[in-house]
Amino acid sequence: MYVCICNALNTRTVTQAIDDGAATVGQVYKACGAVPQCGKCKCTIREMLDERCPQHMTGAQGTGSLPGLPADPLPAFNAA
Repeated sequence: MYVCICNALNTRTVTQAIDDGAATVGQVYKACGAVPQCGKCKCTIREMLDERCPQHMTGAQGTGSLPGLPADPLPAFNAA
């Protein structure tokens, strides 16, 4: 199943990135060699991170980081 239509990332690709050590949405994009486009897949990727790596559960603010640590921002998209 596709997780990110804009970058053609499927569940297998995202799962592999997580298994290889990606712990944030931004790290998943980077590991897949992709950049966020519309951002609609961000929640799905975060859910996949939470399912596969419970120790990386999002904090109360939903930042995608551990409590007390700064959130890992998504990589900037440069539309040049």
